Amino acid sequence: MKKYSIFTLALNIIILGSCNMKEDKSEASKFSKSNKQRTILPGEWISDIDPKYGISIRDNKMAFFKNMEFSSEDIYNYELIDSLYKFSNRENVVGTYLLAKDLTDTIYYQVIKRSDSSLTLKVNNRLETFNLKRSN
Repeated sequence: MKKYSIFTLALNIIILGSCNMKEDKSEASKFSKSNKQRTILPGEWISDIDPKYGISIRDNKMAFFKNMEFSSEDIYNYELIDSLYKFSNRENVVGTYLLAKDLTDTIYYQVIKRSDSSLTLKVNNRLETFNLKRSN
């Protein structure tokens, strides 16, 4: 009987502790800030869907190209930003976004996955992966 009482007490402590650990998002403030890795490697990032479509990256500028061409109106300044919830004692990153802006427009693309050679974005409500073109 003693084992059962200790087990019950331990279980109640675990349950109560886990309930207290859950934080209400209404108690958190949501904000964004620059991602620690602020840039994407420069070069041409080719779409997995259409090899003549992709993103050209140079410094803090980017352009989506079609048929391997783009015009000056297609060039945006970009940065990577993190969307966060800030609680009293910590911050939780809830998403990373590619923010592209020019003089008249700002566009956000959700970054689903990113590495030095692959970038998956949510573009027009579908996932699209771009791979960095390697020089031969």
